[in-house]
Amino acid sequence: MKVKLACWIKSVSGKLDDLVFCVDKKTETVWVRDYVVPELTEQNHLMGSIAKNLGLFRRDTSEGYFADLKDYSDRYNLSSLGQSGRMNCYAAHLKMMFALKKSTPEVDLLSITPQDVIDNDLPVKTIAEAVENKLLPSVTRFEELTNLII
Repeated sequence: MKVKLACWIKSVSGKLDDLVFCVDKKTETVWVRDYVVPELTEQNHLMGSIAKNLGLFRRDTSEGYFADLKDYSDRYNLSSLGQSGRMNCYAAHLKMMFALKKSTPEVDLLSITPQDVIDNDLPVKTIAEAVENKLLPSVTRFEELTNLII
């Protein structure tokens, strides 16, 4: 099916019933395709399990630690004004934990707890330590974010 746009409409995109509308802004053409429901894979289940465990991880940490993480995300957002992408404390927590997994492959995000962080001396005991170890981007006065994880 070929769709023609009126000259005053810049773009159309999205879903309607079982169709997906796609736009090529360079050629100003629009096409429609059938909506295909993506199949769930093992990766989807793995990421869901990790997110569930990190939610439990967050519940078991100290309030001061997450106050520091919220303060960190606010400072990050202020330092990146005018750029795309904003960060909240949950996104900063996920970024930090996946960076920890990348730098320390023996860390298992499916079962990590705040006590594991202390016992194994992992570099996320404080937000300042995470920034010093390049697990989070540097922000101004990150040295003040020193509340322990437990």
